Amino acid sequence: MGFSEETIALVRGDSLPEIGVLLAASAPDGGAAVPVGAGRAPDPDRLFDIARLNKMLGQLPVSPAALPPGCAALAPRLLQVRLRIAAMNRKAMAVTAEASRALAGAGLRHAVMKGPFQQMAVHGDPFRRPSGDIDLFVAPRDRRQAAAVLQTLGFAPMEQEQALWWIPFLGEQHFRRESDGAVIDLHHRLQQAGLPDWRRAEGVLDRTATQTHEGQAVPVLSPPDGCLLMAVTLAKALLAHEPCGWAATELAHWLAHLTPAERRKLDGIAASAGQGHTLALGIALARACHDHPALAQGAGPLRGLPTDPAVLRDLVFQPWQRRAEAPRRRQMLRMLAEGRPHVLLAEAARAALSLRVQRVLERRTKPSAR
Repeated sequence: MGFSEETIALVRGDSLPEIGVLLAASAPDGGAAVPVGAGRAPDPDRLFDIARLNKMLGQLPVSPAALPPGCAALAPRLLQVRLRIAAMNRKAMAVTAEASRALAGAGLRHAVMKGPFQQMAVHGDPFRRPSGDIDLFVAPRDRRQAAAVLQTLGFAPMEQEQALWWIPFLGEQHFRRESDGAVIDLHHRLQQAGLPDWRRAEGVLDRTATQTHEGQAVPVLSPPDGCLLMAVTLAKALLAHEPCGWAATELAHWLAHLTPAERRKLDGIAASAGQGHTLALGIALARACHDHPALAQGAGPLRGLPTDPAVLRDLVFQPWQRRAEAPRRRQMLRMLAEGRPHVLLAEAARAALSLRVQRVLERRTKPSAR
C-alpha cells in the first residue's frame, strides 16, 4: 500500500509517545512493550493517524478512561472504527466461508492466509484489523480451476491488463464480485518480487489448521506457517518503506502462542522454505517492538540490518523517519539470500524482469498523448 506525501506529512517528526501507546496496547500476554522515550504527552490526532497508518486502530481501547491522558476525546472515533471493522470482517468471514465451501466442493485444497479467521486464531477475536479483501492460497496446478470456481460464484478477474505481471511474478490474481463488491486475492505462490522465493510453498496445504464459521470448518494456515507468513510480510513492508506495526505485533503474538514443538517446526519449515533469514528478520523487528520470551530465541544479527532497536522500531512504525538507515533492495536480497549465491542471482534477475514487464504493461495501458 502506498501513502501520499499529504498523508505522511501529518505524522512527520517525533511520534515516539504515540508509538509507545500502541506498543503498550498491543503487547502479547506475558510480555511488555519495549520502553519508548516520550518527553511529551501523546497527541490524540497524531496517535489516531499513526495507528491508522500501522493498521492498529483496533488495538486501542474504546473506553475514555483506558486511553492516555488528553486522548479521551478519541473514544467516539475509535468506537466508530470498531463498528466498521466488525461489519467489514463479518462480511469477509461470510464470503470466505462461501468461497471455501465452493473450493472444497470442487475437491480443491486451499487455505485462508490472513484476515478475520487468522485474527481469531491468534487473538480469539476476528475484529482486530479491517479486512477489505480475502486471501486464499491454492496449489499452482489448481490455480485455473480455482479461478473457474470463483467465477461460478459471480467473481470476475480484475486488472486483466496487468495479468502478465500479477500471475507469473507475484503469484496471485484478483477477483471482484459486482453484486456486493467482495474481493478475493487468489494466491498460488508465496513470493514477493525482489525477495527469496518460499520453496515448496504447497506444503502449507498439508499443515492447515481449521477455524469454524457457523458450523463450517474453514482451513487456515497452521501457527508455524502463519508466523513465517508474517515474517515475509514484514520483509515486504521493509522493502517498500511501508509502516507495518500491525505485522510486527501479529508476529509477536503468533510466537508467544507457539508450543515448543510448534516453534521447532517453524524453524524447520523456514529452513526448508529457504526463509531462515526472513524469519530472523521478522523476529528482529518484532523484538525491537515487544519484550517477550518467545522473541528472545532467534538467529544472530543479519548483515546489512541496523542493530539499534530504536532504528528498527522506527523502520516498523515510521519508516519515513529512517530513509537513510533502511536497507536498499539489493542489500535486502543479499541479506536474505546470504550463503546462497544462486538464489541471489536468480531473484535479482527475476526482480529486474518483473520491473521491466510492469513498465511495458503500464505503457500499453496508458492513454496515448494527443
